[in-house]
Amino acid sequence: MFYKKLGRTGLSVSTISFGTVSLGVDYGIEVPGNFGRPEELEVIQLLRKAADAGINFFDTAPNYGTSELCLGEAIGERSDCYIATKVSIPPGAGGEARKGNELSAAIDASLASSMKNLKRDYLDIVQIHNATLPVINDGAMAKFLLRAKDEGIIHFIGASVYTEAEALAVIEAGCFDVLQVAYNLLDQRMAAHVFPAAKKAGIGIIVRSALLKGVLTCKSEWLPPELSALKAAALMCRDTLAGTWEKLPGVAVRFCIASPEVSSVLVGIRTSEELLEALGVSESGPFSESMVREARDLALQDAFLLNPSNWPVK
Repeated sequence: MFYKKLGRTGLSVSTISFGTVSLGVDYGIEVPGNFGRPEELEVIQLLRKAADAGINFFDTAPNYGTSELCLGEAIGERSDCYIATKVSIPPGAGGEARKGNELSAAIDASLASSMKNLKRDYLDIVQIHNATLPVINDGAMAKFLLRAKDEGIIHFIGASVYTEAEALAVIEAGCFDVLQVAYNLLDQRMAAHVFPAAKKAGIGIIVRSALLKGVLTCKSEWLPPELSALKAAALMCRDTLAGTWEKLPGVAVRFCIASPEVSSVLVGIRTSEELLEALGVSESGPFSESMVREARDLALQDAFLLNPSNWPVK
């Protein structure tokens, strides 16, 4: 396993990290016989295997079902593993954004719940979940997280975002240590401006959606007709870079790792077989320059199509 510094945090994190959303909720493209979260005992055993194999960075969130609880049971007491969780505050009873003491209390409750679930006395990293421009520019959530950081409840704060504008706003805010963005063979929009700006600011980059919710795997064969353009793009990636569906996921993750600004790439792992595949990717080495050039030509520009929240799948 290879490790890189996570920006100014100084944490040395595995370049392959463990994304846990599919361990706590049913997530991704529904494929017969290959869909749905594993049983909790299997999840706990899988997480421990990953940690024993050298993966030391795990990403979760309170709304990832039982993910936090399983992580706490599996590796909560391991000091050699870092866990990044999130905080997202639902609107008030009237649909309005929470502010002031109400927002502060909601954040405190979320952090306390995460510490209990994860069996930790503090939280390594807490990210604002799906941070929007209004939330970033308002600064209230960041202020309360910074207070928790000063109190030792949190060691580092971050944000997960969807758009380039949101990512640049996080960087410009100056108070965030970590930025989580979507990046993959088909969605390369963060590379031009966000990656260089984050590196200059000392902000660690975590990449999610390396397989674009399963599109860059054989699961793309089960995409609905409305996403035929995505299926065609995945086929092009397969034929250009990998040759087979079996090889494409590894190639897709290696592409993300090849970006020098990226510290770690989150991979959704549901089985021991997928864990072995992820570990093998880590040992495969970087892309050649010619492969990088070919990969750059495969990117799509349709922002609507590249956002999984717009798809007619779970």
